[in-house]
Amino acid sequence: MDYIKQFYGLQKVKDLLNQLNNLSHAVMLNSKDSVFLDCFAKLLVLKNCCKQSEICFECASCKKVINQSSVDVEYFGYQKPLVVEDSTQIVADSFVVPLEFEEKYFIIKEIQNATLPAQNKLLKVIEEPQKFDRFIFTTTNLDAVLPTIKSRCQIVNLPKLTNQELTLLFEYKLNDAKHFNVSLDYAQGNLTKLDQLYNDQNFMQLFDLTLDMLANMRNSSMVLQYSSKILSFGGEFNKFLQILNSFFADMLCIKQKRQSLVLNKQVEVQLNIIANGYSNLAIVNIQKYIDEVAFRCNFNANLNALVDNLLLKILEIKFLCK
Repeated sequence: MDYIKQFYGLQKVKDLLNQLNNLSHAVMLNSKDSVFLDCFAKLLVLKNCCKQSEICFECASCKKVINQSSVDVEYFGYQKPLVVEDSTQIVADSFVVPLEFEEKYFIIKEIQNATLPAQNKLLKVIEEPQKFDRFIFTTTNLDAVLPTIKSRCQIVNLPKLTNQELTLLFEYKLNDAKHFNVSLDYAQGNLTKLDQLYNDQNFMQLFDLTLDMLANMRNSSMVLQYSSKILSFGGEFNKFLQILNSFFADMLCIKQKRQSLVLNKQVEVQLNIIANGYSNLAIVNIQKYIDEVAFRCNFNANLNALVDNLLLKILEIKFLCK
């Protein structure tokens, strides 16, 4: 789904666009949210190409930008990371006078994924551009971008979105509100992550299974039952570990009276009840063991044994650290 109109409806987005009225010849948009990056890059172009005081989304210029049919707006890095052949084309096209708009725009997605020769090839053209050229780079990892590229760009950090703003942006089914709200908690202001989690049915099933396990796994005889259910999700074990770790982190916050830091707001009441069965020391030690198991996963360890040992260790630590 293209969220470009919804993003324009957010006041913080309009304010940032207005701050960038005099667009630099090279801008680097930075955010962990790739959907936000893609939409804001287009909004920057629309802001400069639409003839209205506010972006109308309806004029011929707006429609060409939105539909990616304008010859004066070129896109790179969307299908694959930028390679030197792409940079060569950008350099060549940068000398071509714009035909439809007053300026020519090059939107380069995820510049940190471009090959080093491709990034180096762009240095001269963004340092000495034609007066009508505008380069818009996006990145979800600013630290990984070539320093010489960053030094030639105006860095723009996109603001983090609130849960309220994400709710306004995102369309979800009313009968699926629980899945949406849980996904919203985990998204942490990132629309890309929210979209991925909401459309991942395994995530919600693992979430419910993990909560059920913590509430009802009372002895070692129940380990096999829960272990087999976890293993039935195949390659989703790391996702299970992340959910499990977040539950224990929330329980520690609850026990320390730091409820404002709880991530899983939708199940805070249940976690509060479960937390009564664990000491602070038990939770800390269990989190350390979860981290150890996550590390072992990187070395093709026996997954069946890892799961069994983890569940047994949770019971053991819970008992020993009463």
